Amino acid sequence: MQKTKRVAIGLLAAGLLLAGCGGDRSETVAVDSTLVNVLVELHLLSARQALVGDVTPAFRDSVLARYGLDSATVARRLQRYARDPEAFRQLYQQIQERLMLEHYGSEATPR
Repeated sequence: MQKTKRVAIGLLAAGLLLAGCGGDRSETVAVDSTLVNVLVELHLLSARQALVGDVTPAFRDSVLARYGLDSATVARRLQRYARDPEAFRQLYQQIQERLMLEHYGSEATPR
């Protein structure tokens, strides 16, 4: 469980750094919406674990199962994004926007 928590926190940190450091580019990459959904839910689980401490591996497995994925498939998809920094930045920008919307509701404004 510790490894999963560290991976989730590391991915969140990397994504936020990339989103914050990106310049303006007109090039748009198609972002995997399923991966966005999965990572949003996993980040929320990670936050719940940090605050409440009641998240079990079964929670994570249920998120992956809901989208018909397993951890190896998610890892492969993330590796593809890791090879393309612009695509990775766009992926995490969408995740960040969704998390802001979850936190602030319709008042959230993407940055």
